[in-house]
Amino acid sequence: MKKLSLLVLVLFVISCKQEEKPDYSVLNGMVENNTAESAFIRGNDFEALIPINDKGAFTDTLHLKKDGFYELYVGRERTEVYLEKGMELTVNLNADAFDESLKYTGDLANVNNFLAAKYLWGEQNIDSKMTFSLDENKFKERLGQNKKSLDSLYATYKIDNESFKKKLDEEEKYSHALMIENYKDAHRYYSGDEAFRVSDDFYDGLKNISFNDTLAYRNSMAYQNLLDAHFNRLVNEETFESGDNNQTILYLKKVNEALPNGYAKDKIMSSYLQFGLKPDSTLDQAYNIYKKSNPNPENLAKLTERYNKLKTITKDNPSPTFNYENHKGGTTDLASLKGNYVYIDVWATWCGPCLREIPSLKEVEKDYHNKNIKFVSISIDEPKDYKKWKAMVAEKELGGIQLMADNNWKSKFVEDYAILGIPRFILIDPQGNIVSADAPRPSDPALRKTLDALM
Repeated sequence: MKKLSLLVLVLFVISCKQEEKPDYSVLNGMVENNTAESAFIRGNDFEALIPINDKGAFTDTLHLKKDGFYELYVGRERTEVYLEKGMELTVNLNADAFDESLKYTGDLANVNNFLAAKYLWGEQNIDSKMTFSLDENKFKERLGQNKKSLDSLYATYKIDNESFKKKLDEEEKYSHALMIENYKDAHRYYSGDEAFRVSDDFYDGLKNISFNDTLAYRNSMAYQNLLDAHFNRLVNEETFESGDNNQTILYLKKVNEALPNGYAKDKIMSSYLQFGLKPDSTLDQAYNIYKKSNPNPENLAKLTERYNKLKTITKDNPSPTFNYENHKGGTTDLASLKGNYVYIDVWATWCGPCLREIPSLKEVEKDYHNKNIKFVSISIDEPKDYKKWKAMVAEKELGGIQLMADNNWKSKFVEDYAILGIPRFILIDPQGNIVSADAPRPSDPALRKTLDALM
């Protein structure tokens, strides 16, 4: 009898083990009109690069650490997906109409089709300029109206996945808080009222949010975005009141003080410094704050490499050089501009922020036309967009010296200046030495102050 009971127990244990959820998820995809070499999935402390074949198909077995929300990138486009261990998901899309074409099949099709519809609803119904231009009471009313509309969409899809529901509720809570965090600066930007302040109780609704929840930071991309916005808001408030422009140092100090040593602090600081570490007077201090924060050795090595590169392009160092094709014919090199200040705009025809600076750049060029300064625009467009660059320069009647780099992002001048994002503006003195490797934009009044002081 005891032997029989033992056998039943063993069979029960085996049965339980057989019913355990697999530790992987299968992701398949088919991309129509594909130009990307790979798809990229990330989230919940997990990343994977998935090759796309010449027919536009990709597939991979993902050994996820956790069920939850992930970001799926195909080329420059991105979408949110929900994945679970033991489940298979297939996505079909058209690269020429990314968001509108997303269709999912498989175990998690319903919740992911809901996420795709939710994003499209936001694109069609949420006007950031209009929303953030509202006064604070109407702004909060609008957030409430948006939530009711999304609840209706949620009901339409008849979601019955309890795990998804719970995680979505958390994500929505953080997304709502993110809007609150962004409101003041966004209102100032869209309304043009730089002196705008919110009421004393405006942030009371965030009192139930913990801004040092390191577990939530690991598991939620919405929380990661919220924490970044929160610290940026605190820094902006302090610099707004004090007039101190040293935002990088303030940001690092606030994160360093608020969070315990570990993954969240290191991720926030290292991610910020990827773009926030600048070749200016804050360089050494910013690097040393991070170095003393008990960082991840791998991230420290990457930041150290970038720090050493930025040291070579700080003020008064000789500028890296270029010799690129001129839109008017032939080539132009930096040496030929010696004896003049040189203001360089690194841009591309596909870059929206770059195009928005063009009217201001034209105004600056016009106002300093008779001064000792040359304006140079260097396009980092890919070879396939060469004709587009030629046409845009002519159509927009772009002034100054219009050049095209020889190897887009991998052009030596771009790499020597450690450029990770555009537009990027550089100011060089008449001797060919660096005045600023990250100069003010044409739309920034600080540029004219800088130029007036030099001339």
